Amino acid sequence: KDVESETKRNLETYESNAKKQVDSLATQLRNEKDARAEADKEMDRNLRDQNQALEKQVRALSDQLSELEREFADRMSRSDHLLREEIKQKNESAQMLMEKIFSDLSNVKTDRNLLAGLFVEVAKCLNQDPVGSKGNSERGWKVS
Repeated sequence: KDVESETKRNLETYESNAKKQVDSLATQLRNEKDARAEADKEMDRNLRDQNQALEKQVRALSDQLSELEREFADRMSRSDHLLREEIKQKNESAQMLMEKIFSDLSNVKTDRNLLAGLFVEVAKCLNQDPVGSKGNSERGWKVS
């Protein structure tokens, strides 16, 4: 009976200690679970905040890129306009120069034509009868 009662006491002590250890472990597990859940929530908040910050930076960079694209397009448009104007002016200048050259050439050619006509008239006069010919007097030339 003594052994039985001592074994029973030992068993009850062992059960009590085991129960305390299980309760202690359960409490530790709950505490760790709560701590991990809190840490997970904190990490989620941090990730959300970082994600929002990144999205904000991406929007800012996108806006900046759009502004740069507009500025580039404006510069290109202005450069294109200036180049077109410069080409137009150079074209007009070249056209005026060519017209002047053609005009000068035309004047020179006209002068050659007049000179050729004069030579033809002189040749006709020389080929005609030099003394009092009717053809020369009609033209109003005096034959000496």
